[in-house]
Amino acid sequence: MEVILLESLNKLGKIGDVVNVKDGFARNFLIPQKKALRANKQNKDYFSKIKDEVLEKNNKIIENAKSVIKKISEKEIVFIRNASDNGQLYGSVSPKDISSYFEKQKIDIRPSNINLHNVIKKIGIYDINIKLHADVSCNLKINVATSLENAKSQKVEANKVEDKDEKKITSKETPKSSSKKTEENQLNSAKEVKNDEEKKELSKKEKSPKKSTTLKSDNKEEIKSADKQK
Repeated sequence: MEVILLESLNKLGKIGDVVNVKDGFARNFLIPQKKALRANKQNKDYFSKIKDEVLEKNNKIIENAKSVIKKISEKEIVFIRNASDNGQLYGSVSPKDISSYFEKQKIDIRPSNINLHNVIKKIGIYDINIKLHADVSCNLKINVATSLENAKSQKVEANKVEDKDEKKITSKETPKSSSKKTEENQLNSAKEVKNDEEKKELSKKEKSPKKSTTLKSDNKEEIKSADKQK
C-alpha cells in the first residue's frame, strides 16, 4: 500500500514522502497512529494544505526531543538488582524498567524509544540507545549492580579497560607512522645515491672528450715528425 508519511520514520522516509509499505503495517500501525495517510488523490490534496502545519509540529517535537536528550545525557543510570554469585540477575532489566526509571525523574521516555543492544540478565555496564525522533537520539550506559558500592567499582574497572584500549590503539598507530618515516628516509637516501651516480657519469662524460682531443693532437705531431724525416 502507498502512504504519505506525516512524520519522519527510520528506514521509511521523511515527512511528505510517498512510500510503499505492507498493508498490515499501514492498517494496524501507521494510519491508526496518525503517522501516515493513504496515498490517494484526496489525501494528497489534503496533505498539500496541511503540510506547513505538519512541518511546524514536527520541528517542535524535534526541539522537545533535543531538550530531553540533553537532560538524560548528563545522568548516570544505576540499577540495583539482586543477583546470584556468578552475577546472574533474578530477572532482567527491560526497556519498561528503564522507562519507569526516567518516569520517576519526571522524564517521559516510552519503552518503544529505548533500544537495548543486548539482553540485560547479568550485572555489568551496558550500552543502550534512546531514540526520541528519527533525527534525535543518543547512546547511554547503564550500570547494573547488586549495590551502589559494587556499581562504583564496576565503573572504575570499566574506565581502566577503556584507557587500556585507547593506549593499544595509539601504540598500534605509532609504529605505522615511524615505518612511514623509515620508508621516506630510505627513498630519500636512494635518491641521493642515484643523484651521486648521475653526477659521476656526467663528470666522466665531460672528461672523455678532452682525452680524445689530446690524443688527436698527439697523432698530428707524430705524422708531422714522420713527414720531416722523410
